[in-house]
Amino acid sequence: MRDENNHPDDATRRGPPVNRAPQQGHPRTYQGASSRPGAQPPAGASRSSAVRQPGKPKRRPAASPSSPQAVIARDFHSRLHGKPTHAAHSHAWHAGLLAFFLSITKFILVFLLIISFVFGGFGGGMLIAYVSTAEALTLSDFEISDAVLTSHVYDINGDEIAKLTGSENVDRVYVSFSSVKDTYIDEAIISIEDERFYEHNGIDVQRIGSAILSAVANGGSATHGGSTITQQVVKLISGDDQRSAQRKVQEWYRAMNLEQQLTKDEILDYYINLAPMGNNYVGIQAAALNYFGKDAKDLTLVECAFLAGLPKSPSYYNPLRETGRRNAMRRMRIVLSKMHELGKITDEEYEAALNTELVFKTSSTTTATTINSYFVEYAVEEVISDLQEERNISQEMAATLVYNRGYKIYTTLEPTVQSALDSAFMNQDLFQSDPEAIEDYPEKPTAGMVVINVETGAIAGMQGGYGEKIRNLGTNLAVDAYRQPGSSIKPLIDYAPALEVNLVTTATVYEDKAYTTLDPSNPGVVWPKNSSDHFYGPLTIRSAIAKSSNVIAVIVWTALNNMEEGLPLWYLKQVGIDRTDEVYPATAIGGFSIGMSPLEMAAAYATFPSGGVYREPYAYTTVEDSEGNVILDKTTQITSTKVYSEETCFLITSMLEDVITGGTATGNVLPIENDAGETIEVAGKTGTTDSNVDKWFCGYTPYYAAATWYGYENRLRTTTIPSGQDRNNAMRIWNDVMQNIHNTLPGATFTVPDDIVSLQVCTSSGLLATPECVAAGTAVTDYFVKGDYLTPDTSCTIHTATPTPTPDPSVPST
Repeated sequence: MRDENNHPDDATRRGPPVNRAPQQGHPRTYQGASSRPGAQPPAGASRSSAVRQPGKPKRRPAASPSSPQAVIARDFHSRLHGKPTHAAHSHAWHAGLLAFFLSITKFILVFLLIISFVFGGFGGGMLIAYVSTAEALTLSDFEISDAVLTSHVYDINGDEIAKLTGSENVDRVYVSFSSVKDTYIDEAIISIEDERFYEHNGIDVQRIGSAILSAVANGGSATHGGSTITQQVVKLISGDDQRSAQRKVQEWYRAMNLEQQLTKDEILDYYINLAPMGNNYVGIQAAALNYFGKDAKDLTLVECAFLAGLPKSPSYYNPLRETGRRNAMRRMRIVLSKMHELGKITDEEYEAALNTELVFKTSSTTTATTINSYFVEYAVEEVISDLQEERNISQEMAATLVYNRGYKIYTTLEPTVQSALDSAFMNQDLFQSDPEAIEDYPEKPTAGMVVINVETGAIAGMQGGYGEKIRNLGTNLAVDAYRQPGSSIKPLIDYAPALEVNLVTTATVYEDKAYTTLDPSNPGVVWPKNSSDHFYGPLTIRSAIAKSSNVIAVIVWTALNNMEEGLPLWYLKQVGIDRTDEVYPATAIGGFSIGMSPLEMAAAYATFPSGGVYREPYAYTTVEDSEGNVILDKTTQITSTKVYSEETCFLITSMLEDVITGGTATGNVLPIENDAGETIEVAGKTGTTDSNVDKWFCGYTPYYAAATWYGYENRLRTTTIPSGQDRNNAMRIWNDVMQNIHNTLPGATFTVPDDIVSLQVCTSSGLLATPECVAAGTAVTDYFVKGDYLTPDTSCTIHTATPTPTPDPSVPST
């Protein structure tokens, strides 16, 4: 414990710090090393009996001379010779005099600027307006606690599926300030960021003036910022870093307000847990674990100085890059120099630190003890995002609360659904039909899949990659894989909108042939072509969907767009996929600059079995704090949009059933039969991109909608899915999951609206079939909307009866 006479404790640490250099009665102790871990004195240094916390500091084990860590340390150490350019212990008298006059000048200048602003009429009015509109930070459940409370995640039945603590999230790990007070971390941070931290009330007028003069002297680029640690904490909590005079004034107000709510140690607690440390690491504990392989409470002097320098520019001082590490090492030496200048460390400690080799971990990541599922990670991300918006706080602050405040997160995960997903995504046969054939590929095939509950719009389960999940916070292909959708987009952007605006019926006939007018940017060029490399001739809309005709899809898209420019993409936006700035015909067949994720596609397809109502997908229902208070209620935020009529949904569903029973999915996606032998109807659409890079299947039953993407991540190169069975794997994965989900569900059919009628029509004309149509084999029964003006009410004009000739009496018979 620190000497109470020389350093305030948690409750009183507001006043100015006492100089703790040895000559001021607070010597450092050397016991083969400094009283804090890692500071090593030069030979002959005296050993004092006074220690900061007797018995606690431990000497840092020396790295083996031949170890990789030692080699790396010596390499970087050999490139950094000498001391910082500023010699803290040597000042000429004229330099001191000049510094005195400069400090007086700066103070007077800033004072005059503030006075003129406050009392300068218009400026004063703006200041008052800025302050009056500033929202004070609400710290209701942000209280500082040495104890980290574990948060729990539950499925839809209330059973626990995950525990969340900082240790399970290597990007951010909470550590209390009290546990690291016996390191040099506070001295290092205060020295480089805010040397008058214990003296000001939130803003440092002198530092602001110094920054202004520095900017003037350096052509507008200040050598240091004007923000105090308190101001930085305000930004870290609120996430507000917009550059404007209004924001800066409001930040000053919030900082002074924060100083009234918290002690100095509590402010430092926020800083050390929210400060960015590069590579998505937040807080000193995550940085200590990932850069040095140790807890923050065991950091040495040089390690503390190193970490204190990172928040200024985490990317520039990135320790995982060689140039970044060099920059960070130079920054560390500046921090040490400043600590020495301010009397935070002795001459001996300073000299020892400059000559101490800094040993880094060879691995860039720390493995969490528990690996959370893709669903849990997504649900937690959703909670963090909503909490950030609800509380008007930063993403870092929201994440810290979720992982460390004992929250209870109730999700929408359905165990039966997730179990079916987990089983399928561990089945090699569904992903690699011939493993030897792809043995030399730079990557192995993978997939992403999301299942949506049709009744609620909630996410029932997801899988973000093939095989065992081996790390937290990696790529989730269920939500992060934005890939070209191919023909799976056609029902969403072409056919359902066309049915809704009465542009077509299921029996409307178009000519599938070579066109040179459908691509405005390339007139005269035959486009599009079908994947089969031939044209089908006259096709009804039903047949065009079953055969996945690209030509008919573009014709329908063009007709829609001619009705109102952007109309197809407007309908796509209504089902949660906003690509309204991509108005060109290629989108009709899946040619987007930004692709779709399985989550987007599953939620969009769920619109059809839900009767035309789109619901934004969600992964949790409520969140409670450690005392049982509901702090987030997702059920009150769920919005629904009526996009299609029930008639449109039935008609598109009827045609998508043909894709499975006689179209492009035949034999791979099967009608579902439950354990009791009852039928559950299935509808869906395949999708393939150019060169077979991406494969999709999106479909639904009366219970669930699901979308599956299959392919390669293509991190190293674009990989074509090899010919053969693997090109059917998206369908096979989808079929396996959905068959297992529905085993115990009752038989079900899609709802037929009351005004749907069935008529026998001719597939050549789209009109009512005649006996001649029947004889020609072109008569089929199809569905229409009763009374709709497009519903056929005249007979086919292509197949007509041949009249029987009347005998001429004047012609003798033979």
